[in-house]
Amino acid sequence: MFVSDKSQMKSTKIDCYPTINSLCSVIPRETREHMQRVGDYSEILFRFIYDIDADRIHKELGYEFEKYSRDIFKYHDIGRVYIPFAVLNKVEKLTDEEFQLIKDHAINAIPAMDSIYKKPFNNAVMKHFMNVALYHHERWDGNGYPKGLKGEEIPYEARICAIADTYDGITSWKPYKKKQTSKEEAIEIITKESGRQFDPELVDLFRASMKKI
Repeated sequence: MFVSDKSQMKSTKIDCYPTINSLCSVIPRETREHMQRVGDYSEILFRFIYDIDADRIHKELGYEFEKYSRDIFKYHDIGRVYIPFAVLNKVEKLTDEEFQLIKDHAINAIPAMDSIYKKPFNNAVMKHFMNVALYHHERWDGNGYPKGLKGEEIPYEARICAIADTYDGITSWKPYKKKQTSKEEAIEIITKESGRQFDPELVDLFRASMKKI
């Protein structure tokens, strides 16, 4: 069934979409482009770590993760499918209710994936994908959401995505910005959040990996 009001999608039943791409097709283009960029930035950091210490990656994420890593990171915001267009595109300050709708996109990854009947990954890889989708807004200091996880309680793959997601949010063009933020400025902002928002070790690796761009 087609709906004109996106809020009606909250009642989406299980197995309504054949693939994850078909579900993503109803997400606004700007958000899909953000997802793609975050996938790219996450992949750069992931591959940098992998080249340094493949054993660490295999220990943390298993042996299959690397085959699907770019897509795992790219689809991190799949839960945004439930955010109304008016909220996603709003330039003015969000109300408390609207901000909660934005935050709920993390936990809404669960119903989003339940609405797809051809899952994009096998069960082992799906676990890591859900870790990314659910926990990429957790903070190293425990002040993130949706669960307030702290430090190494946050899945490793989600910690990687968190840095890439923030980097793209800082550097992306936005109409309300008087001055767009440069790559160098964004890296410094992220560095200042080392040990607070982000895993300190991953921040150091991120700084080194970004020299490749």
